[in-house]
Amino acid sequence: MRARCFRCQETFDTDRFGTQACPKCGSEIYLPDPGAAAPAPVAQVEPPPFPPQGAGGPGWGAPLPGWTPPAVPPPGWGALPPGAVPPPAEQSAPFAERARRGFFHGFVDTWKLAAIEPARFFRQVRISETRSAVLFGALALTLGNWVSLVFGYFTASATINIVGQITRRMDGRVDSLPLAQIIRGFTLQSFIAQAIATPILALIAVYLTASVFHLLLLVVHGAPRGFDATLTVVGYASGIFLIRALPVCGAVIAMVWFAVAAIQGLGEAQRTGTGKAAFAVLMPVLLVFLCFCAVAGMVGLAGLNGPHSAGPPPSTGI
Repeated sequence: MRARCFRCQETFDTDRFGTQACPKCGSEIYLPDPGAAAPAPVAQVEPPPFPPQGAGGPGWGAPLPGWTPPAVPPPGWGALPPGAVPPPAEQSAPFAERARRGFFHGFVDTWKLAAIEPARFFRQVRISETRSAVLFGALALTLGNWVSLVFGYFTASATINIVGQITRRMDGRVDSLPLAQIIRGFTLQSFIAQAIATPILALIAVYLTASVFHLLLLVVHGAPRGFDATLTVVGYASGIFLIRALPVCGAVIAMVWFAVAAIQGLGEAQRTGTGKAAFAVLMPVLLVFLCFCAVAGMVGLAGLNGPHSAGPPPSTGI
């Protein structure tokens, strides 16, 4: 079999295929076997598609197959130390994607995340979508207060009937009691007025609470990501007030639960830690408690200095 060296272009005789040396220049050449089977082509593996804007990444919703968060940290995180794992990419809350997910499912999924997993939720939620957060909080506050108003109205109506029966049995003397006057003031007109004003008051409550929290965070330098992060936390955490619909103890449970979620949420969303977040959330509660104690103390002192403190009544000589 005749072969040719690719380097010196000299031909020579050989009886085998494969790698061998040229007898003239010594260069190593390879003679392919024409009877050998052709190698199988390498399969081309397409990379997984990057999810569209707002698609569920790792955290909430169904993750896309093969998708991993981008390695580049989102804006606002600052430089990462060498060897540090980048934080998860921010993504929209399910309620912010209500047009795609459905209003009810988006609301329920967001409520579960904000109430049950506040640290993970507020660590990843996109803080630029404040409108959805405010709408979510105002809606939950409105629904919870409406149910509470209905329960209070029927409870007050039943109490009015009981007081009326007692009044008739006691010749009308109970009508002069302050309790009866307060209960009779809870009329149908006041119920309707409160129901109409509730959405507006809920919207004001979200912005006012966020403003107070953010001001206290600024005092301790705990708001590096701005007011949008604080407003997002307060808006979504206010969804917990939906359980105000529970009779008797719903308001107390909602207040305590909201405080816990807000502390964790502000610490994660502002990247400032739970210490400063706890200061911003608990300081208003402490101030209100101190004011209440001061007022109660003033009322107590006024009672001690009243007419009964002037001494025993004069003797009648009997």
